[in-house]
Amino acid sequence: MKLLALASIGLLTACATAGMPAQPSDAPDPSADAPMQRDSGSEPPVDAAADGPIIEPDAPPPAAAALLLSEVVVQPAGAELIEIFNPGNSPVDLSHYYLADHGNYFRVPSNTATVDSSDFIVKFPPNATIPAHGVITVSIDTAALFNTAYGLQPTYSIKGGTMISIVANGAASLTNQGELVALFYWDGTSDLVRDVDLMLVGKPTAANGLVDKSGYGLDGPDAGNTPSTYAPDARTLLAQAAEVTAGVSTKRVSLETGNEVQNGSGNGLTGDDETTENTVMSWDTSYTAPTPGVVPAALLP
Repeated sequence: MKLLALASIGLLTACATAGMPAQPSDAPDPSADAPMQRDSGSEPPVDAAADGPIIEPDAPPPAAAALLLSEVVVQPAGAELIEIFNPGNSPVDLSHYYLADHGNYFRVPSNTATVDSSDFIVKFPPNATIPAHGVITVSIDTAALFNTAYGLQPTYSIKGGTMISIVANGAASLTNQGELVALFYWDGTSDLVRDVDLMLVGKPTAANGLVDKSGYGLDGPDAGNTPSTYAPDARTLLAQAAEVTAGVSTKRVSLETGNEVQNGSGNGLTGDDETTENTVMSWDTSYTAPTPGVVPAALLP
């Protein structure tokens, strides 16, 4: 159950290395895509028999690049945030990147993704970018409440309308006890999305966790009518040992290399299996005050 208690976390000073693009945080994007329709039925089974779906190549274009979730605040409501870090040496176009707090995100290409109450699937607007070795912040609530909590403006705001709503079910918020946060990529034409980074924040319930997409077949808007099939998800990603309480955040402390399966067999951008990351090693285990807009020194080259 989502709790909407609002409290001030206090003022923090943003680091100059944040590199956040100058965009109005609460101005609706007139070019935003129309929200996708949600289905009301159950997920169709995938028949692995003789007439089962055939795997088609759905490699993202060269513009796609690996990004990392770097900080998450789940409460109080006005201070909820998701921060994203670009570990690369070049800026990245975000116009085909999405954020979700529900495991059904992978069904977006077939227009059948559904979410629970207060959950969301949103897309970055056209021309959105993240600088090399920089971070961006996404406020779940309005930019005004984010500014009250932290003393700075977010790069984007879901309730402020600067993220494009794809699927929604009521007002967006993060579950206080914890839940899945998914950063993913879809080029808009392929059958399948690509995982970019996944994190089980705090102590989510089963309903707020990963959904197994192993072998799930989708026929998206590509020219063919043959479904493509997701590779197996190992799903060894573990939730954190404790809830992330009000006034603190959970932060990434190391890169993914050496902390997840990266052998080309997964559903990630370059074949990584984002469901295998050992977050006990790559994320903190003792939560501290939020630092939105500050690039963690441990993540810099």
